[in-house]
Amino acid sequence: MATHRHSLRLIVAAVPYAVLVAVLGAIVATAFAMFGLHSWPAMKVAPAIGAILGLIFAILSLRRHGLSFGTTLEEYRGAARVEALYDSYLIYAKITGEVTVVVSIVELPFILIGQTPIQYILVAGWTVMIAYTLYRAWQIRDASLFGNFDIFQIAGGAAFLTILGALLYIPMQAGMPTQPVTAFELVKIILTSNAFVAMGAMIVAIFGLNCVYRLLSLMNTHRR
Repeated sequence: MATHRHSLRLIVAAVPYAVLVAVLGAIVATAFAMFGLHSWPAMKVAPAIGAILGLIFAILSLRRHGLSFGTTLEEYRGAARVEALYDSYLIYAKITGEVTVVVSIVELPFILIGQTPIQYILVAGWTVMIAYTLYRAWQIRDASLFGNFDIFQIAGGAAFLTILGALLYIPMQAGMPTQPVTAFELVKIILTSNAFVAMGAMIVAIFGLNCVYRLLSLMNTHRR
């Protein structure tokens, strides 16, 4: 598995950045036509439209940094000072991990009073986890730690948040199971949902606050 992953990485690294962005544009446009518009005719033309828009975006990005069309993704990221998201996650992993463990430990004893209140207790715990992560992230106050973003990071972050939101929203709408479940099942529900929210909190902190930092930086620059 690791060998296949490494081989895929090498293949992607050799493909021009513009081609990768065009493919990403086609995928995003197709997904929007399928899940957003629910239109079969739109799905037929969406890949072509998305690919063209992605290619235009990529060419403009390359020209901005004085790069050629054949520039690879890694070469582009080096010129544009784009950091790998993995490095950014490491900054927040300790923060989010700590609060997730504490919240989970506080929530677990509530399984003794039954499964009905668990849903509300989970929401309260998620609120604490997200708020604490954002608060600690705000204290860092240095967007330069993360470098610039590129289209792959933005698309990946948005897709990840969408998936996490769906995974959490559907069970919350359905509510807790009407039939009694074991204490072990309740423990799994608490730990799994908290883990999903922790990952979402890190993405919101990385993308959301980083955008706020850059906006504030631009405002301060214009004032001077």
